[in-house]
Amino acid sequence: MAKKPPVPDNVIPFLRITVIGDAESGKTSLINAWMNNSCSLNYTATLDPTLYHRTMKIPNPLEEEETVTALIEVEDTYAPIRTGGIDMYGQKRDVDELIEVKPPPREPVVTPAYYGPFAEYEALTQLEYRPLSRCRMGFLLVFDATVEESLKTAMEMFNSICLQSATKTTVPKGITVFLVANKIDKDPLVDETIKTRAAARAFAEIKELPYFEVSALKFIRVRKVFREMVEHVVLQPQLWSSDSLKEFYQNKKKVALTQENCALQ
Repeated sequence: MAKKPPVPDNVIPFLRITVIGDAESGKTSLINAWMNNSCSLNYTATLDPTLYHRTMKIPNPLEEEETVTALIEVEDTYAPIRTGGIDMYGQKRDVDELIEVKPPPREPVVTPAYYGPFAEYEALTQLEYRPLSRCRMGFLLVFDATVEESLKTAMEMFNSICLQSATKTTVPKGITVFLVANKIDKDPLVDETIKTRAAARAFAEIKELPYFEVSALKFIRVRKVFREMVEHVVLQPQLWSSDSLKEFYQNKKKVALTQENCALQ
């Protein structure tokens, strides 16, 4: 009989952030700046989707005045111009698949016990691309603040996300999208940079998108953009909270309340 994994002390929200954008916009650098406090000076094109994981402390979305550890899965992606050919996983490169918004998997008829993230996952026996969180929840739409064409690509990708909604013009329900201008430390006084950043602010205002200006190289507002994305995503429990997680937390609250009543008697 397989040994059951240990029961966690508290819920562990498992959230996914997908980073998308044009080539050379600094997507991977932005991720590494947050994940590893590092930013390479050498450009290497992203040809394959890659998953990163880290934890962070956040307020418990199911209980006020309580802090929990959340697990964040960050999905790095290739640019639209890389579409075509085969990636390292043996899959056809198609950027539309990396911005596809799918609902979380259907819940089982019988609610299983909750053991936290990774408890039910088995080690891969062959190379494959398999995100472990339930679905895509938030997008960082990154562009190079010094290149107008990079912003245009970001706008096109935003429209592709919106086409998946019922209205075809707004972001799908529950999904969070931030527009992120990277490389703000580079040539800030050049006309194209000034024009591109102004156009980005106008686009974000029209589309009602949170807008951030960051520098992965100088670590400017890197933590802020990821922190605020997590805070937005965690407020959409229908994306990350399973029935087993909800049942586990309700039982945990009942036990805590019983212990409190016993202590008062």
